[in-house]
Amino acid sequence: MDTLTKDFEENKKKIEEAEIKQRQVLSGLFEINKKIKKTVTERGALSQQRAIIEVTIKNLSQKVEDLEGKSKSQRALLAERLRAIYKLGGPSIARYIFSSDSSSSLDRNLKILGIVAERDMELIKNYRLDLKEMQSKKRALAVRLESLKSVEAKISTQEKKLIAEQALKNKLLDGIRKSKLFALKQINGLREKSMQYNIDDAGVFDLLFKPSFGDQKGELTPPIAGVVTRKFGLMKGQDHPYTLSNKGIFISAAHGSPIKSVFEGKVSFVGDIPGFGKTLIVDHGDHYYTVYGHAEDVKVNVGDEITQSQIIANAGVSSADNPSGIYFEIRHFSEPYDPQLWMKGL
Repeated sequence: MDTLTKDFEENKKKIEEAEIKQRQVLSGLFEINKKIKKTVTERGALSQQRAIIEVTIKNLSQKVEDLEGKSKSQRALLAERLRAIYKLGGPSIARYIFSSDSSSSLDRNLKILGIVAERDMELIKNYRLDLKEMQSKKRALAVRLESLKSVEAKISTQEKKLIAEQALKNKLLDGIRKSKLFALKQINGLREKSMQYNIDDAGVFDLLFKPSFGDQKGELTPPIAGVVTRKFGLMKGQDHPYTLSNKGIFISAAHGSPIKSVFEGKVSFVGDIPGFGKTLIVDHGDHYYTVYGHAEDVKVNVGDEITQSQIIANAGVSSADNPSGIYFEIRHFSEPYDPQLWMKGL
């Protein structure tokens, strides 16, 4: 009997240590999940930046192509002008000027030659300006290309970081599985020994095999009888153009309807929260929490141990313009989960 008691205490200590380790791993997993979410967000931003640069490069390429076409046309016009002036050069231009019948005709011919010369100079000037602009655009294009390469390198780094974080997550998950397997083996060993000695430890083993909140996904009973009128996630406002993120759901129900705890736990908060009125938070262990907002006639206090389906308050009114009911959240650490995925029949 003394040996069994000693073995029980030793194994119980090992199970407690395994439980502590499991909680630490869960905490580590939460931090990794936050990092992965951040990495995915950064990767999305980089992809958007790359898309913008690609569009800019395409526009610059089109402008360079247009400038090259314009420059080619100007070169052809300049060549034509130069050939015309060359033909008029020497004796030809003298004959052209002095073949005029009158002084007015001479003035007109000189003005025409002057206009042609000015036009030639303007063409040359425009050509040089366009060429300078084209070269500037090409340099800008080269800078954009380098920027694109830099962005792609950042994306590649983020991808590798994400893969490394995911590998670490899988390693931690494997550690959790082994820890649980070890604990179960110890518990089964204790059970077999207690049965051999006809010792009634049913209460102890019930405690060891006690279900956790994390195992209840899809099996929980809704906290109140009603209809979900505001769902979890992104939602576009009805009276404004903005998209808002709902961390929980709103369940419309008759005013005064009983609010029940969806799982056993300990009341960790009772008080008023701006926008949610009287609010209760229940700690279900393993860093799982449920939040009940817009409550009235609260029937529990902070520190109370409550059971599953215990009435903890009644449904109040969210605001003068909104129906009665409750706001409900499920969180693991600080991460919100969609309550409808955890409830049956909701």
